[in-house]
Amino acid sequence: MAKKHKHEEHVNHERWLVSFADMMTLLFALFVVLYALGQADLTKLKQLKESVQWAFHIAGEGKTKDTGIFDQQTGGGDVSVAAPLVTAQDGEMREFLKNVLPDYEEINGRSLTINQTDDTVSMTAPLSDFFEANKKFPIKREVQSWLGRTLQASLTFTSDIRLIIETPDVTIGPDAQGRPVTSLDLCIARLQALRRVVLQNPEIRQHMVTCEWRVQKAEAGKGLGNWEDEAQVVIALSNTRGNR
Repeated sequence: MAKKHKHEEHVNHERWLVSFADMMTLLFALFVVLYALGQADLTKLKQLKESVQWAFHIAGEGKTKDTGIFDQQTGGGDVSVAAPLVTAQDGEMREFLKNVLPDYEEINGRSLTINQTDDTVSMTAPLSDFFEANKKFPIKREVQSWLGRTLQASLTFTSDIRLIIETPDVTIGPDAQGRPVTSLDLCIARLQALRRVVLQNPEIRQHMVTCEWRVQKAEAGKGLGNWEDEAQVVIALSNTRGNR
């Protein structure tokens, strides 16, 4: 019986194509990444920087005694200046204010006065921005729309809403029965109008909203002009959930 002869295996001289194809794929991916990095979106880079800043600057209960990695400042002689303490919700408040302030200024032609603490943002504006002269309601349409958007945006950090009207105590005229009507009478009715608008948002419960009025002290030597320009509306948005 004849013996079977094994055929010699031919050497595959084309195996290098596999490695070459892998190398070309990796080079293509590299150049795509380099191209993408070359298209810098400064706005997105700034947002990324701010996000990283907040991430590295918040620890424990929302405060840190350490200087944030990106928040060191240099002064004369390159002396490191400690960064200010921040709270865990401070980032949400700042992002909220970035949209609220320009929106209000576009409507009324002037800015809100802002006071920010660890857990509260207070926005103050002249009473005349909200109501027509000597009218109890309604709130001006554009301002009411702004207020609705603002309250909705604030719900990411707000658990308490305080509505405050500060007004001088002046007589503004008689009522239908001839009795004198004061600015306080009018502003108490306006507080109720504000409260009704706030509660139109189904996510805001009645227990979250409180109303308060205050009498402004007259400054010596200062004559009273339009009392509604002197009077102020204060909207204070607070987060007290962490303190309970």
